[in-house]
Amino acid sequence: MNVLGKKIFDRTQDLLQRSMDIRTSRQRVLSSNIANSETPDFAPRDIPFEKIMERTIALQSAIGLKRTHEKHLPGGFPSEIDTEKSGEAVNIDQEMAKLAENNLRFQADVQALIRKLEGLKYAIEGGK
Repeated sequence: MNVLGKKIFDRTQDLLQRSMDIRTSRQRVLSSNIANSETPDFAPRDIPFEKIMERTIALQSAIGLKRTHEKHLPGGFPSEIDTEKSGEAVNIDQEMAKLAENNLRFQADVQALIRKLEGLKYAIEGGK
């Protein structure tokens, strides 16, 4: 992204998009837990959202590196989202509560991103 793009699409938008990506992955993991609730020896998993966002913020705060060769590692956020074991057995009520909370937080991220883009649109249109 060029310098102008970096100024228009700032850190907040990047973090909102990353948060939505993580929440989408978490929704899949929690849904899988529910779907496998009666599978013998199935261990429920979860995505440690807070840990991943802390790592994301730390990476974003680090000094940006310039990629000078195509074989260098790219910058940006890691695409892998690790899961952790979240209990001995699936508790449907807990998993459903996590699913509902995750959905509400995803919707809040969407609304914040919409407001951010509306502000950008307002600025582009010259305040009209």
